[in-house]
Amino acid sequence: MCFSATASFVGAGVIGAAGVATLPLVRDLRQLPFATLPLLFAIHQALEGWTWLELDGSTDAALSGPGVHMWVMFAWAILPIFIPWSVWLMETDPRRRRWLWAPMVVGGILAVYMAYLAVQPTIEVKVIDSNLDYLLGVPFSAALLAVPYVFATCFAPMMSSARWVIALGVGNLIAMSIAAIIKAADYSSIWCTLAAFLSLIVFGHFVSQARGRKNKAPAPTPEPQPV
Repeated sequence: MCFSATASFVGAGVIGAAGVATLPLVRDLRQLPFATLPLLFAIHQALEGWTWLELDGSTDAALSGPGVHMWVMFAWAILPIFIPWSVWLMETDPRRRRWLWAPMVVGGILAVYMAYLAVQPTIEVKVIDSNLDYLLGVPFSAALLAVPYVFATCFAPMMSSARWVIALGVGNLIAMSIAAIIKAADYSSIWCTLAAFLSLIVFGHFVSQARGRKNKAPAPTPEPQPV
């Protein structure tokens, strides 16, 4: 989490446990990328815990290095393409699959641009009001990136035919709005904390599917009784 190393590692443990519990529920390989989201977010939270440990409680230091670059790469470059692609991959409605091409293209373009920025040596993180503020080195207002980012990561799940996936998109949009209201400066870190816990909805999606399969299972044929 964005608040401390302890909170980050505890969050990573909780979300990681849900991720481990999710994978055995997958029955179609096309669902596997979506099912890995909790585990990916758990790793992301652990990266932030690592960052807190490297800052060593300092409130005025700036930090750069592999952990910071990996955090930015996942949050800003991987998620915009991974989320719409994973939703598209498991979508069964042909019309909705066509809709999902739009956020995939937008997310792909954003991913390429942010991947370029994520490897720049100017990327760093600072502590602001007990939260982490990631400096992306964008040559214009970072707020301009919000529109394509929200379209790719929030509206793509909303285009799904599965209600739990739609809930993930709606919840993610609410989480982004909350993060923006709470703190503008350290928005990225706060939002990723909220989104990580929202990934637990992924676990709910697969639990719901498992229950649906169980309810649809044919009843055993009764043995014929002797006349």
